[in-house]
Amino acid sequence: MKTSDCPENRAHSAERRADILAYILIALATFLVFSGSLRNGFLTWDDDVNFLTNPHYRGLGWANLRWMFTTSTVGHYQPLVWLTCAVDYLVWGMNPFGYHLTNVLLHAANATLVYALAAWFMRRSAVPSSISPRLLAGLAALLFAVHPLRAESVAWVTERKDVLSGFFCLWAVYAYLRRHGDEGPSGKKWPVVCWSAFTMALLSKSMVMTLPAVFIILDFYPLRRLPAEARHWFGVGYRRIWLEKLPFLIPAFLVALAEYAGEQKQGAIFVENIFAHCARASFGLAFYLWKTIWPVHLCPLYELPVPFDAFAWPFLVSAAVVVCMIAGLLLTYRRWPAIAAAWACYAVTLAPVLGFVSFGIQLVADRYSYLSCLPWALLAASGFGWAWRSANAWGRRLLSLGAILVVVGLAGLTWQQVQVWRDSESLWRYVIALRPGTSVAHNNLGVALAAEGKAEEAIAHYLEALRIRPDYADAHCNLGAVLAGQGKLDDAIAQLREALRLRPDYDYAHDCWAYALLRSGRLEEAVWHYRESLRIKPDSAEVHGNLGLVLAGQGKVEEAIAHYREALRIRPDYPEARYNLAAALARQGSLPNSR
Repeated sequence: MKTSDCPENRAHSAERRADILAYILIALATFLVFSGSLRNGFLTWDDDVNFLTNPHYRGLGWANLRWMFTTSTVGHYQPLVWLTCAVDYLVWGMNPFGYHLTNVLLHAANATLVYALAAWFMRRSAVPSSISPRLLAGLAALLFAVHPLRAESVAWVTERKDVLSGFFCLWAVYAYLRRHGDEGPSGKKWPVVCWSAFTMALLSKSMVMTLPAVFIILDFYPLRRLPAEARHWFGVGYRRIWLEKLPFLIPAFLVALAEYAGEQKQGAIFVENIFAHCARASFGLAFYLWKTIWPVHLCPLYELPVPFDAFAWPFLVSAAVVVCMIAGLLLTYRRWPAIAAAWACYAVTLAPVLGFVSFGIQLVADRYSYLSCLPWALLAASGFGWAWRSANAWGRRLLSLGAILVVVGLAGLTWQQVQVWRDSESLWRYVIALRPGTSVAHNNLGVALAAEGKAEEAIAHYLEALRIRPDYADAHCNLGAVLAGQGKLDDAIAQLREALRLRPDYDYAHDCWAYALLRSGRLEEAVWHYRESLRIKPDSAEVHGNLGLVLAGQGKVEEAIAHYREALRIRPDYPEARYNLAAALARQGSLPNSR
């Protein structure tokens, strides 16, 4: 009898075919749920800075690569993200369809990796034999993949870092489990795969720096390489487990330094008191867990309250909930180690964004749940398996119907949430409808309306943003820009002066002030503001082009030509600068002869 005809081989082949079919179905379902994002555009919220006005990622030349591995644009160190965006640009140009397609494909790939992880867990847990571990793994993968909390990470091009770092992070966890949970010679390759995947995840998003701590939790459960009593973990017999984590700490430390420096340069780090840190941390832990259970009224921006009151009732309630949950887990972790491990992984993965170090203007953000809430999907599927074991026939029918309704309901909510990210106007109108006191939403909606020529409506939103937050420099600047466009030059300059008082190194405020001065014929003052803008941000192609135009009008052709050339060096596809350079060269008599 041929080896391939052995019953064991036939059974193994059947299992592989079933797994392949599961991978295809899960990826296809995920793609369909998020396919609506393929009609989305770029947003005037980080997308504009990252892609629309950023020429540096557009190519794979040496200058592009050097920029990708040295920059911290918008405060983040993410060279692998820039590499994928460069490939998108080479294939699609500036068509947002291609960038969204890459996000959706990466998320679909992550769904299949979650299936592989879940299958590993389910096949080694004490789930009842009457239900296939494959079905439970598929349920876990779908609960993760089609949950509305994933919409922000997938439907917003800027959040490519979530899906890309998630891809490598899931590979690292899978490799770690295969290395320490499976025996055999194939295990020799997994340490290299694990470390490499972790490093690439770090180069996509620094938030995954806590993954070595997740490995320690996995050593406790389900690998059981560490004993139940934590006080014994540091004994001599377990030293090897700790030493094997050291190689992971080196890239984590280096990337953490790069990220911290980038955020500090952006001015996004705030110092708060210990009560504020604890309040934000407890609120975040309670918020993401609650939104996993009840994912309605999800908002793209949960603005940090100013001033921040750590003793407001939402923070006190969150703190009480978190303390009670931790106390309960400490009392029951020996009996239910899976729940304790899930909670610990959840908290550790969220730790970098829980407010111990403050980044940005958000209190919480849906995108931070991308990997951190994965343990709840695994736990929910495992709980379904346990409920199935103790249920009768009717109970199992109800459980099956309930699981289908939950997955379909989540998919429907996600489909709706993806539409929120269609364009800037729809995004910010949605935020204002949910949270009308969000100053950033009013300001950003004003920007979108001003771009459409709706100046009066834009002004109304800028004024509302300033009513909510009078010291909002961006709103002052944007209001000044619109007023300058309307010819209200004195009012415009007053707003721009206030913007620069609040933020002295605000390059765009200098740009707008220069424009207002040009409209009133004050060229020398306009030139000074353009030069100040370039002092703050020397790689602005638009400002070089505008300054060149003013200098050419003053008869300073040589200097104008230098600025046109610099604008084209920064942004080779800048048609106005190329035309103006040609005109200046012709005026100078320096155009090459055509043959």
